[in-house]
Amino acid sequence: MFKKYTWILILAAILALTGCGKTDSKDATVHLAIPSDIVTMDSHKTTNDYIVPMNVFDTLFSLKKNEDGSTRIDNSLVDKYELTDDGLTYHFTLKDGIVFSDGTPLTAQDVKFTFERILKLPDSAQTDNVILIEGAQEMLDGKADSLRGITVDDDKNFSITLTAPFSGFTSVLATPAMVIYSEKIVTEAGDDFGMVPEKTIGSGPYIIKEWTRGSGLTFEYNPNYWGPEPSAKKIDMKIMEPQSMDLAFQKGDLDILDCLYIDSAIVKSTYKTDKYKDHIVSVDRLGQNFLMMNENIEPLGNVQVRKAIQQAIDRESLLSTIYDGDGMLEDGIFTTGCIGYSKNNQGWLKYDPENAKKLLAEAGYADGFDLELCVDSTASDSVKNSIQVISENLNAVGIRTSIKSIDHASYLDIRNSGELPCFWAYWLLDYNDPDNIIYTFFGSKDNVRLRSLNYSDDSVINRVAAAKVIAKEDDRLAEYEALEKKILQDDAACVPMFSQKHLFVTSDKVAEFIPHWAGWNDIYFDQITLK
Repeated sequence: MFKKYTWILILAAILALTGCGKTDSKDATVHLAIPSDIVTMDSHKTTNDYIVPMNVFDTLFSLKKNEDGSTRIDNSLVDKYELTDDGLTYHFTLKDGIVFSDGTPLTAQDVKFTFERILKLPDSAQTDNVILIEGAQEMLDGKADSLRGITVDDDKNFSITLTAPFSGFTSVLATPAMVIYSEKIVTEAGDDFGMVPEKTIGSGPYIIKEWTRGSGLTFEYNPNYWGPEPSAKKIDMKIMEPQSMDLAFQKGDLDILDCLYIDSAIVKSTYKTDKYKDHIVSVDRLGQNFLMMNENIEPLGNVQVRKAIQQAIDRESLLSTIYDGDGMLEDGIFTTGCIGYSKNNQGWLKYDPENAKKLLAEAGYADGFDLELCVDSTASDSVKNSIQVISENLNAVGIRTSIKSIDHASYLDIRNSGELPCFWAYWLLDYNDPDNIIYTFFGSKDNVRLRSLNYSDDSVINRVAAAKVIAKEDDRLAEYEALEKKILQDDAACVPMFSQKHLFVTSDKVAEFIPHWAGWNDIYFDQITLK
């Protein structure tokens, strides 16, 4: 009797210590890798570093992908909203009881503060997202201290009035660029906000516990989170060379492997096999790759030269060899699956090196010219290999190329200054609306500079800016179709390449993983379910 009773007590103690069979914190840790360090955790100051905003902060709405591939908008911080008949004013009500991870309540005033901060920051990267709010231009020009288009009624209720109707506005409010900040927390943090983890506080499912520059980031579950508790309680994210990620996954050091970071030959030989067939997660990327050409760098200012470059690149060979055919050629700005995609603007771009030579001769460059191709040093092997093949394609028609690898931070600085000559770029949708692509690249003089395109037709830039507020949707989409043809076919502003499938491989530890709806490399940690 004594021995039996003793073992019962021991067993009870063990169960108590293990939480009655629940996964302990060690088992609930997910190990991930990214190829380069982030620059900031502040979404207002970047268009690249969204991994922290996506998981530490919340947006008013969220975008989700349906089973048929379409997208939908769900309420997030917003409980309900109404839109006036003229399509100009949105009346919002926030959900009850939402607090930031330190316990600070989230209020409607925080929403207004967030949008005003986007306009006030001297180095803001997100002004495009709020420019349609009434009074935004005045704030941006320094002529107003507050945003008159946002009215706060009480802690839960507020209104936003636009200068013109825009059907994509709620989608914009769902993007990581539009996460809601606490006025109190940001003000008290000062310059440390976005740079110091303990002062970069949000209302999302995770807390940023540590950011070791050049090494990695650590996230932990936010016990004050208002939504469903995520399965993954801790995220250990290492900064790792793309070439090392495959080995790390094979050793069991990673739980999700992003196949876009590693060579497609390895993906094909190792992961597209029976061994991993139940561990592959695939999503079509809503966005595509481009070769960008800077019109300020001669002779790229010559449209015949740009058309020659378009026709000199064997895109189909690139896609089939380097990317193992995981994608499709795209001849437009608006990718397959995007709102605004036009079949009328497909099929025009052909690989024709002989005609490329003819175009160069007509432009006065029969003997070719020198051209520098730039690549981010942290780019994947596939991107670096693509640049190498493009270099060979261009050399074959007489364009003498050199490839320059630039460290990540400098690459972004040079591109944003408008001085990167010719380079590989990709764009994935922030929200499913044609405005998100075409306005980003061609909607203002600042935008064409920030993307190192320096596109020179001001009349087209003005048309792109005006298209978003065309009231009738059919008319709006028709204008986008016409603009797409003008920019790519007539003006050869860049070289459209192809869209891709995004493949991930999960470890035995992962029961389910749902990638970002547009196929981003950045992911939502609460979309990982552990066994």
